[in-house]
Amino acid sequence: MKRILFFAGILFLSSLAFASVNAEGFVAAATASATASATAVATASATATAEDTAGINSETSINDASTETEEETTYAEYIPLDIDYPDHPLVLKYHNEFNSEFGKKWLAGVMERAKPYRPYIRRQLKENDMPLCLEYLPVIESNYNCRAVSKSGATGLWQFMENSIKGLLKKNEWVDERMDPWLSTDAALKKLRDNYNYYKDWGLALAAYNMGLGGLNRIIKSSGKTTVWELIDGGFLRTETKNYFPKFLAIADLITNADYYQLDLPPYEEDAGYDFITLTIFLQVNLDQFAAESGISYETIKTLNPALLYPVTPYNSEYKLRIPAAKREEAENALAKLKVYSADIYTVKKGDTLWGISRRYGITVEELCNANNITGKEILRIGTMLFVPIVK
Repeated sequence: MKRILFFAGILFLSSLAFASVNAEGFVAAATASATASATAVATASATATAEDTAGINSETSINDASTETEEETTYAEYIPLDIDYPDHPLVLKYHNEFNSEFGKKWLAGVMERAKPYRPYIRRQLKENDMPLCLEYLPVIESNYNCRAVSKSGATGLWQFMENSIKGLLKKNEWVDERMDPWLSTDAALKKLRDNYNYYKDWGLALAAYNMGLGGLNRIIKSSGKTTVWELIDGGFLRTETKNYFPKFLAIADLITNADYYQLDLPPYEEDAGYDFITLTIFLQVNLDQFAAESGISYETIKTLNPALLYPVTPYNSEYKLRIPAAKREEAENALAKLKVYSADIYTVKKGDTLWGISRRYGITVEELCNANNITGKEILRIGTMLFVPIVK
């Protein structure tokens, strides 16, 4: 199968400019229209003219050999993705965009942030016999940011909407498991696997992940098309979904074949994942107090338990608290020493003030402000939920 190699000859760009990356992991690229010529020297001299596509003007087969003017350059072996796909203009477009100077810099930053999560995702993909290239889906979903929230409210590494997590993840006044990279990975892979088992096609499975299985089924039924490429080329999909699969393929190919394309991206490191264990606790625990007593930094506790919305574990519910594996003894000793703790969630009503709320619960304004990361001069909005710590 042919792919796109971006190393042939000397490349002249007329203009290239990229806009910003949004929270859903998409790169908005704006490129000035330009046409340039590239001269490639091979065994027999030939001249080829390539049209500019999304700021890059070189189109040859990915698997073609490449030569330079005076001496042959040896590249790493090309590794095909474990999801098959045809040559397609949209894949080429995004391949070019992310292979630009801006795109390569952006990808390097995202993959650096991905390091601690990739080992777990890769292991789960192997256990579920799923394509390993799916580990790059969070690149376009969230920029590999566990706390990413889109304009539409999609949240976490895998960008789950609240109405799509039933039976998969939990969200209440205390936790939002969409922000937990381990739990959300399990949920995302289950949803992707279910989509694939339904369609028997990864292109359609990913399109359904982006827009919903029900919505995609309606489009398939009304259009009479049966492949994702027919839906893309026929204009049956909204822009986001039309670009979703091609963008994923382009990014997955670039990262998988970083050596082949001579990209300077952070390598996969099996030992980069967080080494943690879980302790099941049945009482509400103040994380600040737990950190001070155990010697585990609050930031570490928060990193390992990103689903917690407040600096306490859930009230009247057991919770599996992650801690560094090397700190089990210190953590267990700390839990035995902590005071009984309780907390409430208060919804601001008309006429409420920080002073009045703090008096009602028998705490200081400073304690209330610290618990909610606000100042004493904060203007309260009706409906705002405040975390109220109470030490008994």
